Amino acid sequence: MQHLYIANGGTIMYLKNGEVKNQARFDTDGDFVTEMMKLPTSGKFKDFGDYLIDETQTKEYFFDEQGKIYGSWKILKGKNILHPQQIVSYAAPKNPDSNNTEEISKSCLIIPMPETKAFKDENSPEADVYFTAMDDWNWYSAHLREEFEKLGVKELNVKKPYLSFKTAAERIILDPRKNVNGIKAYAFLYKENKPPIWINLIPDDNDWDAIKDYLRD
Repeated sequence: MQHLYIANGGTIMYLKNGEVKNQARFDTDGDFVTEMMKLPTSGKFKDFGDYLIDETQTKEYFFDEQGKIYGSWKILKGKNILHPQQIVSYAAPKNPDSNNTEEISKSCLIIPMPETKAFKDENSPEADVYFTAMDDWNWYSAHLREEFEKLGVKELNVKKPYLSFKTAAERIILDPRKNVNGIKAYAFLYKENKPPIWINLIPDDNDWDAIKDYLRD
């Protein structure tokens, strides 16, 4: 199964071979997947990074404008969804190796350092925008570290461009400079053996109850 959508109006299964099976008011208790596989194919779909398109050319999006997974998606890209900010769409580097990949296997907070820029004229409007953004980044990242330290989570100082997360089912290797779940993410949280999630850099924009649930064993 590639994707699973469950809502009040029914259940839709999107299979890896491009077939769609759906049933209105389907009972999702027990082994409902086996029962749904017996249903006739109701259509076809094509898969894209952040959405799919069915035969009617209708787009079904996976994420909202903030990069959070819509609640009706229970499986995306073959992964069980455990958190609305779970990373399921990301850019995988073409040639990752130990020299350019940070291997992450312990629970931690990651706040990648923004790109450093130099300006011939440090009083130019472009430089002013950049230095203001860096001041904001320093302020928010410091407060975010403090909030996670209260939860017993320390920041990992990464020195390599790519991040490799070990989960119970697979290894996820991503480029944090590229979009995840359709947005630019400025911080990541990893719980040992769980899929990583993206975190808002501004502490007050985070759902701390959901974060605490994610950090529980």
